[in-house]
Amino acid sequence: MKYILIIASALFLLVGCSHKEEVKKESLGETRNPPDTAGISPVSTNENPATTSEHLLSISKDSIDHLAPVSYDLTHSSCPKGLVAPSYITDQSIFYVHDPSSEQPRDQIIAFSRSSETCDVLYEATEGIDSLVGIDQTLYWTEYDTRRTSDVSWTIHASDLDTGKVQTIHEGESTNENPTPILTTEDQSLNWIQYEVNNRVISQVISYDEKTGEKSTLVTTELNETGSPDGDYILEQKRTGNSLLLHKAISKDGERRLTLERVADDEEHTLLTDEEILSFDGADDRFAYTSDEGLTIVDSGKEETYRFKTTSRTPSDAAVFVNPHTVAFRDRTENVYLADLDTRTALALRRDGFGHTATKPIYFNDTLCFAVLKEESPGESITFHTYKMK
Repeated sequence: MKYILIIASALFLLVGCSHKEEVKKESLGETRNPPDTAGISPVSTNENPATTSEHLLSISKDSIDHLAPVSYDLTHSSCPKGLVAPSYITDQSIFYVHDPSSEQPRDQIIAFSRSSETCDVLYEATEGIDSLVGIDQTLYWTEYDTRRTSDVSWTIHASDLDTGKVQTIHEGESTNENPTPILTTEDQSLNWIQYEVNNRVISQVISYDEKTGEKSTLVTTELNETGSPDGDYILEQKRTGNSLLLHKAISKDGERRLTLERVADDEEHTLLTDEEILSFDGADDRFAYTSDEGLTIVDSGKEETYRFKTTSRTPSDAAVFVNPHTVAFRDRTENVYLADLDTRTALALRRDGFGHTATKPIYFNDTLCFAVLKEESPGESITFHTYKMK
């Protein structure tokens, strides 16, 4: 990771996504004039987002004893020094990517043992590692020359945690300023976006079935950049149960707008239009997103909207459902909250000695996890906090 100032460096890495990922998004925003429904998406579109009544979430003053975390300090000599952000968690281990340094020029995947509180190097890349996730006892990640943001060849690797076997499950190229795949998971499927350029830019959401090893294309859109841009360009995707959430850029008649759309039952429903979305997630008939203004959760079935408004120029981000009525998110890079729709409150997970900076929370295997930086400078003061949610 690359940083500008000491504290800025902490904020940037501990965002929980890599510098490479941020650069890709910035590059895309500057170079691509995205996209309309003149693409070749196989679904019909409902362009009328539902209106709902709104509720403001208050910060809860209740004790969090019932959510006491299990915490781990990364102080053992086997753990690489520097800032870290968890990428995947099981009952046995927390996995993260250790970025290159002058002493260690290659990216490494590190397994932190929750029992011994020691670290093991599971994999050392020949190129850079990005977008690490997991399903059960298998890790997945993208590997490519992460010093570049586009025009690179990439591979998606899988590693069996029981056997240590590493295999390539997919490979491709990112050209013409299109980003490399960002991996997401849902149940037993691994999902990503890949782009093809052939007069037009074709966006495809690909799903890989962890059990069968089969790949399928969930949605395809098309953007014509000849002259005035016209068509759809998929920026981000997230599968949620039986539906698929798509963050898209839509261009038509010389105008561009950003949308969040849900694809379900062969129909595409527009949920938001012209929102500066930083993160999003969904569960059943609910979805959540963060922006510069804070967190918003929409219950489409009950026609209710819940909002947590940020009080700082630093926005809220990393929305993730931990159950149908609770969303974890981070605010101002210094606190992680649980937004509860039933009580209409946001419960702060900050405790004494919590630290100055928190990573984006991740949620796997019924466990919420994030790291905190205890001091204003890097060093050895990293702690993982984990919360069993079920």
